[in-house]
Amino acid sequence: MGLRSGPSFVALDLETTGMDPQVDRVMEIGLVRFEEGKPVATLSHLIDPKAEIPLRIQALTGIHPGMVQGKPSFADFRAEIATFIGELPLVAHSATFDREFLAAEFRREGAPFGAPVFDTLELSRVVMPRAKSHRLQSLCAELQIKLERAHRAEDDARAAGFLFLKLLAKIEQMDLGLIQLILRTGQPGDWSLAPLFESEWERRTAAGEQPNHVMHWVTPFEGELHDRPDENADEYPARIDPERVLKILGPDGEISDAFPAYEHRKQQLDMALAVTESFNAGQHLLVEAGTGTGKSLAYLVPAFAWAKKNGERVAIATHTITLQEQLWEKDIPFLQAALKGTKLDGVQAAVVKGRPNYICLRKWEESAMGADFLTTDEARTFQIRLAAWLAETETGDKAELNLVGESERQWADVMSETETCLGPKCKWFRSHCFAYRARKRARDADVMILNHALLFADINAGREILPPYRHLILDEAHHIEEVATGALGVKVENWDLRAALAHLWRAAGQGFLYTVKRRLPSEVRFPARAPIGLPSEDLIEALIDRTRDCRQATEDLFRLCVDLVDSNGSVEEEGGAGTLRLTPTVRSGRLWEALDLTRGNAVTRLKHVAEGLSLLAGEIAEMQPPLRDGEGLVAEIQKYASAINVTASEIDEVLLKPGPDDVTWIEMAARGERVRVALRSAPINVGELLREEVWEKLRAVVLSSATLAVGSSFEHLKWRLGLNGLAPEKVRSLLVTSPFNYREQSLVLVPEDLPSPKGLPEKEWTEVVRNFLAQYLVQSGGRTLVLFTSHRQLRQIYNDLKPVLEQEGLILLGQGLDGTRGRLVEEFKSGDRMILFGSLSFWEGVDIPGDELTSVVMIKLPFSPPGDPVLEARTEDLEKRGKSAFAQLSLPQAVIRFKQGFGRLIRTSSDKGVVILLDNRVLPGQTRYGPQFLKSLPKPSIWKDSTPGVLARAKAWLTEE
Repeated sequence: MGLRSGPSFVALDLETTGMDPQVDRVMEIGLVRFEEGKPVATLSHLIDPKAEIPLRIQALTGIHPGMVQGKPSFADFRAEIATFIGELPLVAHSATFDREFLAAEFRREGAPFGAPVFDTLELSRVVMPRAKSHRLQSLCAELQIKLERAHRAEDDARAAGFLFLKLLAKIEQMDLGLIQLILRTGQPGDWSLAPLFESEWERRTAAGEQPNHVMHWVTPFEGELHDRPDENADEYPARIDPERVLKILGPDGEISDAFPAYEHRKQQLDMALAVTESFNAGQHLLVEAGTGTGKSLAYLVPAFAWAKKNGERVAIATHTITLQEQLWEKDIPFLQAALKGTKLDGVQAAVVKGRPNYICLRKWEESAMGADFLTTDEARTFQIRLAAWLAETETGDKAELNLVGESERQWADVMSETETCLGPKCKWFRSHCFAYRARKRARDADVMILNHALLFADINAGREILPPYRHLILDEAHHIEEVATGALGVKVENWDLRAALAHLWRAAGQGFLYTVKRRLPSEVRFPARAPIGLPSEDLIEALIDRTRDCRQATEDLFRLCVDLVDSNGSVEEEGGAGTLRLTPTVRSGRLWEALDLTRGNAVTRLKHVAEGLSLLAGEIAEMQPPLRDGEGLVAEIQKYASAINVTASEIDEVLLKPGPDDVTWIEMAARGERVRVALRSAPINVGELLREEVWEKLRAVVLSSATLAVGSSFEHLKWRLGLNGLAPEKVRSLLVTSPFNYREQSLVLVPEDLPSPKGLPEKEWTEVVRNFLAQYLVQSGGRTLVLFTSHRQLRQIYNDLKPVLEQEGLILLGQGLDGTRGRLVEEFKSGDRMILFGSLSFWEGVDIPGDELTSVVMIKLPFSPPGDPVLEARTEDLEKRGKSAFAQLSLPQAVIRFKQGFGRLIRTSSDKGVVILLDNRVLPGQTRYGPQFLKSLPKPSIWKDSTPGVLARAKAWLTEE
């Protein structure tokens, strides 16, 4: 296929009734023939699939049963299709899908199908590695390719054809050394895209061009690390001017001058003033700022001012990637642009991530150069993708690659790690190392953005990861106790351990140990020593035997963990999920004795493998003459030895000798035929740890969120986080209301005739919920989010209502049933007649502004479900101290989550909608605690009535102007 002259090919797209080519059928085909780079002919047909077209597919494609009924079948078009394609190669986006469906249709007619297919999805990942998305629509938008009707076959095929041409043009611009490396990595595998790169290689080498050094395209950087004077910061720093902060955010300030459409808010000024005073006085601040406050700028302006005035770094930590990206890509550039030319001009910011987010060039080079006939096609394709990415990236951050699935796992083979870093001994150090560059950017930054997980990883590591700071802003602070609990605990998961041991040894001569053996001179043999060496006398062969035995022993251990959970009745009837707290009662009986015996065997074998790896690392380190690049190999071996030793200790910590202040448990969940099992431990209380490691070591911390208070009180949060142990004058709090008019924008409805779920059998409550939803969801016509507290109940009602709703033309999407959370939200936004069922993770972080979401139904007050090990342990701890666990733990957590669920509805000042709560415990007279839930909301309109009255009121509210 000649590139410069313009290739000839046929672009293909199919629309089908589903995803399984053995069951589902083609209902539309689009073919566009390109000759010498230009479209010259089309073939497009609607096809009667002789099968049902699911409602979701109808909504996605716009193809309805009436459009295909009576049309010819695929068999009627087969000969025409074959003639149109002829001998030309096919081009398609996500080509595996189209190729398998087309081949299946041809097979049904007894005809062969073997045309070569080039996949523009795979090709785009190579030549456009940093694209935000590799979906056809997104790539067309980025490359300015016209796509009139997405998900219609002819339009998608034509777009794929033009995308192919654009991608070929990018190959022509590639460095020849990179093309050489791509081709070498693609061999000896049968890489489908190789002919495209071979054609370009032949054209340019025939013209006399020669490749440069194989890695010269990775751009070096200059500059040395230097420490800011933060560690010796003045105990009495210079105050920032509150009036100056307010002026920047005010109606006549720099932001308004730079961006006339910017809308200043009094609530934002109140928060900014409180943050400023917190920094000036060296106090900690708890601030709840309602939706629409503009809290990011309210803390960013004081942070900029403080960093500039005092030359001190300010750290900002978020819980979600979404908020981190908003700060980095939107809010900070916005503020920097507005402050250009002022005294706050030049404030530098950096996103700070852990080392594993960055590629290690030494490990990547060894992996790419070491590819051989044993390398899998997936690994080979991943290495090719990384090679092209390295020609473009300035950060080496894996976030640019949008890794999912197998490629996410493969990243572990090339990521930067402290344990395997050679530092100055590495040839890439300083001149090219991405982790070193990131560290330099962090140390140069005035404001650094990180996440909660990295914050606590730094604390666990003795503050050796992050550059020093004394002022911290914790956004999304309602997650701090949860994140600290996880970070300060232990988690050993069977899938992770299985993957680590499989990485060391796999059958058929594969795995890290065989790689080590191949890298050694053939005459080198290291003697094995007991207990590693029996029965083999060769250290590597002995390690292979021990690793194989260890894999079996750990599998036995986790199998018995599943049996233990099953025997205690802690598994859901559906889904195979379960949690079992390891109490003294559980730690008794024959099954526990068997488990303990298996634990001892697994831990012993893990330690044997770790010991053997340490011996191997020592032998290679002492080789004479030294092994080429041996230091990197030794570091890698020692990393595995250390990790396996830690895992063995953690298994013992959970099962054998848990700490007196820890809670331990086993959790499991089915994923298809596989079961994920984890051994867990966590501190019962983290408040004291937070007080010692955060509140007492930092000068000022701002904790911000839209949901921190219960009613108007922060006492629950202060107590849970250990802030109540500080002097009263050290901690301030502020409650900032939202600027939205919730009374006019939102209506809360409670059907008072429904029975209370408290004490009602689950089966009866499910029936009540199903009957109400069957009425309301049809009336709503879509655009409704239903929030459950039980995923089992969600699945059951989903299965019952899906056919009913589809008969009404409504599309029901279920969490854990129809795709990932992000994909479900995007699909929900794509049409009016969508209904989304979500469980606890959907109660927050889902942002659907405007008319795409007009009603939220809360099934039940979101108290944590029974059986949560950490909650049980904390409840017992409180009761031992004579405190009410319900009042001090369960109720505040439920109120905050309830506020988060309510917050899904109103996202902008123009939104309007209805929240229906089916749990009438919030009504006066039902419970003593119920009214606290409604009192915590931002003063919406509230209405109680019978079910018919609620339905009528909801309809009137949503239809009135």
